[in-house]
Amino acid sequence: MRKKWIIIAALIQTAYAFAQIELRSEYLPQQKYIDDNKDKTEGKSSALTTTLTATIPVSVKPSGYQQPSIWAATLNASYTSFSNDGIAAEALPKEMGSADLGVMYMTPIHEKLMFIGGASAGVYSTNLDVKKLGMENIVVNVYSSFIWQLRPKIKLGVALIGNNAFDKPMLIPMPYFQYHSEKARGMEYHAELSYNPKFSVGYRFNEAFALRIVNRPKFFFSLAKIDGQKKYFDHHFVSLGMEPEYTFNNWTVNGMFGANFGRTDRYRDREPSNFLKWGNATFDPSFYISAGIKYNFAKKQK
Repeated sequence: MRKKWIIIAALIQTAYAFAQIELRSEYLPQQKYIDDNKDKTEGKSSALTTTLTATIPVSVKPSGYQQPSIWAATLNASYTSFSNDGIAAEALPKEMGSADLGVMYMTPIHEKLMFIGGASAGVYSTNLDVKKLGMENIVVNVYSSFIWQLRPKIKLGVALIGNNAFDKPMLIPMPYFQYHSEKARGMEYHAELSYNPKFSVGYRFNEAFALRIVNRPKFFFSLAKIDGQKKYFDHHFVSLGMEPEYTFNNWTVNGMFGANFGRTDRYRDREPSNFLKWGNATFDPSFYISAGIKYNFAKKQK
């Protein structure tokens, strides 16, 4: 009986550690618009993006390995407001948003090999008037991945992602790589190549405070219909800056101040042949500022 309760307690703690909710806002100030001829114009645009993400376990069961099998509900929502002047007002929408609900399953299939898969569906649009949303604004995502713990600090993997963002179902293979090194006090290093890449180096002063230099590409997309034609709109940029982080109880608060570059906001025809057509940067670099707060359900160990 005592062993049973120990297993149950461990499973509950794993569920708490996995469950989290995060709210973040990012601001890009006015930047000059660069036209298709690569000439700078007098058009300008700024962007304010707010994202909400949540992962909530709904089932946690023991497996034949140290890690349990977990079913979780997921939420990913974002809203971007653009302030456009001049030619930028003609080239860009005033807003874009998305709300995506899904389910995720993760389970070990070997001592060092983890399977993660899931499916979700959401609404993506550059016009958030509910009356103008239709089936063409719904994107269905499915994914599966295998992550191998190559070394204590290194993970390698491969993922297969499928969705209908470009109107027709597409399967997209992606590599996965993560290197993470941290101490209770000392230097930290993180490099991750995935759907949400991140690169950072920093110093942890104590359990509560860390300071890092972070490089993080960001990508958002929505769907539109212009003159009867289906369009795909993406908002992409890369941020680089200093990020202090403070943790207390179950809360983590961080902010970042630095620069953004490579901002690309473009409409493309919603066709599979346009998937890899990114185009050149459409805006000058400028500064970048963000702030976020995250609640992790994991209870601190005394």
